[in-house]
Amino acid sequence: MPLKLQLPELESLYTASVSDTTPVLLELARQQARRRRPVDLLGQLERDGFVVPLMLDQRLVHQLDGCALSAAEGFEALQLAPVAPLGVCSVVAPTSQDRTLSATRGTEVVSDPTNVLALVCAQRLARTPAERVRLCTIHQVLRAQALPDKPGHSRHFRMFALAEAGHAEPDDGFEVSALARQLDVLDQLFDRLHALGCQFPRRRVVVRATAVRDTLAQRLCDRLAHSLPHVSLSREPLAAAYYDGVRVMFGADDATGAQVMIGDGGVFDWLAKLGSNRRLRFVASGFGLQLAPLLFRP
Repeated sequence: MPLKLQLPELESLYTASVSDTTPVLLELARQQARRRRPVDLLGQLERDGFVVPLMLDQRLVHQLDGCALSAAEGFEALQLAPVAPLGVCSVVAPTSQDRTLSATRGTEVVSDPTNVLALVCAQRLARTPAERVRLCTIHQVLRAQALPDKPGHSRHFRMFALAEAGHAEPDDGFEVSALARQLDVLDQLFDRLHALGCQFPRRRVVVRATAVRDTLAQRLCDRLAHSLPHVSLSREPLAAAYYDGVRVMFGADDATGAQVMIGDGGVFDWLAKLGSNRRLRFVASGFGLQLAPLLFRP
């Protein structure tokens, strides 16, 4: 039957449960699809960045994936579902639901796999609290936010993500070791991507921290000075509330000589929220795989 809702009924949807709104949303999709014509599908493919194919050859994408997974030998590799629970990002992080493509049946298209990995880490630590979880994944991420005015960016893109979760250790031991481990993986990935013609000269790590996290940031820099002696280090203040006091960016000079920070990670309080335990720690990093051949090949 056609979907006809009056204003009071629409307002009631805002407070309804996901199970109650799913039939309404499915009926809405059926009605809208019924009115579409083949020419509408072709027109959307032309103008809609959500549905256009990725700009890279799939064989190259497969090689990029292989380089990333081989660099992360110490991490369990997960193949995530295309969708995640509705609110997987906006519930635990200061971000808007508008940046994701919300779906039906209480789901959303994955816009950041690190949030999904946090869910998996929380699930595992609930079962085995003493475990230290190290996960990685490669995902075709889709985001609804405004695109940066930079080359190589698109609505959906290939992202390599690393995540580590466990309990707090003395002297910021968990955070320092996890961040150093993830940066080492990204450094190894730079080396492996040489086989695909990519070059990453003048590698650089920028550690950004709030005043409260200054000691942690200095401990991390001291560790990185020994573990990555060929990478230049710098410190900057952090104002973004998205991170739990520490953000780390990793980059190099692209083919034009411009510095591009292609790796981005930090410390997050998501596990403490998901597990209702302030001693739980979570460190995650992301790497824009599709930017490597687009920006770092001469």
